[in-house]
Amino acid sequence: METANAVVFNCPECGHLVKEELKGQDAQALLYKEESVPKAIADTLVDSVVYCPNCGDRFKVEIDTHAHTVPLFLRKD
Repeated sequence: METANAVVFNCPECGHLVKEELKGQDAQALLYKEESVPKAIADTLVDSVVYCPNCGDRFKVEIDTHAHTVPLFLRKD
C-alpha cells in the first residue's frame, strides 16, 4: 500500500472533512490541517480544485493574503 501526504480541509459549504492527497511529494504519510500547512506544501496546492464528495461542490484552494492573524514561531538566535 502506497502512503501519501495529505491536507484535510473543512468543506465551507457543508462542513464535511475533505482529504486532498499531495502529488509529487515524498510520501511520508503526513497529514496537515488546512490551518497549519507548511508554506512549501501550500504553494503546491494554490489554485488546485478540491471536490467535496458529501455535497458535490468544488472549491479552489487559495491562501488568505489578508488574514488578520499569521503563524508565529521562535527561532534560536
